[in-house]
Amino acid sequence: MCPQQRARHLAYAEPSKEAKGWMAASKQRVRARLAQERTASEKNPQHGLDSKLHQDVLIGQLKADEARNRIRHMRLQYQNSRAQEINLMISCQSSAQRAVRLELLLSAQERKVNSTDSLDQLQRRRVEEILEDEKGLTIIRR
Repeated sequence: MCPQQRARHLAYAEPSKEAKGWMAASKQRVRARLAQERTASEKNPQHGLDSKLHQDVLIGQLKADEARNRIRHMRLQYQNSRAQEINLMISCQSSAQRAVRLELLLSAQERKVNSTDSLDQLQRRRVEEILEDEKGLTIIRR
């Protein structure tokens, strides 16, 4: 009988007396350990509550981490699909000029807006003059 057939045959055969003894000894050790843990938890009920609380905290942290990963994955998936759609729209334009205009209006990658002021005092004063000029005399030259 080849080794595979022997293994299949022995899987359903009765174990030897030596193997039965080992299995009985291991079952006895497991029962003793469970009984010991039960008596320890009965003696110190606070220990069981602490472990339960610790386990609940760990489960909560794992769930929060999974939720963060799901949100991150969804955000990346949305950004990738958006970039693909914009690139497709740009490539389908009839002229290069229209494609460039659309590309400038719709950037494929979202740019982070820097909220700091990039104008110095002189530039800011000039911009305010231009905005306050209702007739356009400061920028329209004739």
